Amino acid sequence: MKTLFKNFALFLLVFFSLHLNAQTAADKAEVLKMWDEVWHAYEADETKMWDYYADNACEVFPDGSHICGKDALKAGYEAFKPMLEGTPSWTYATPEVSFISPDVALLIAEINVDMKLKGGQQIGGKMKFTAIVKKTSGRWLIVYDSQTPILNMSGN
Repeated sequence: MKTLFKNFALFLLVFFSLHLNAQTAADKAEVLKMWDEVWHAYEADETKMWDYYADNACEVFPDGSHICGKDALKAGYEAFKPMLEGTPSWTYATPEVSFISPDVALLIAEINVDMKLKGGQQIGGKMKFTAIVKKTSGRWLIVYDSQTPILNMSGN
């Protein structure tokens, strides 16, 4: 009887761990699909990228300022655009995805931003892009993002 119970317990453990790994793999694929869709939306029609942000989304900018609320984020973005010379260019790598819970994930990726202010000042460069996404009503939405400049540290 002990052997039967042990074998059954082992079966349940293996079954549930395989099921959880399969779920994580499926969720990771969904998150990565959303990641690509956000960037393609930005490149094709930037107004569509806001469809991927939660209403209460927050963003921390490289200068340390932050804004919360999708409407405030849109307004901040629109206020910043007139200061730009041309359209910013972004290149990005596939992010690392770490699940905090089945419906919340952390994404971290290297991005390179080519952006010029009017007058020619170059800003941007290599950064780490961090986002927290949450599955809401079957969709992954950005609830937080930030861009941290990568600084060369002397002595390294």
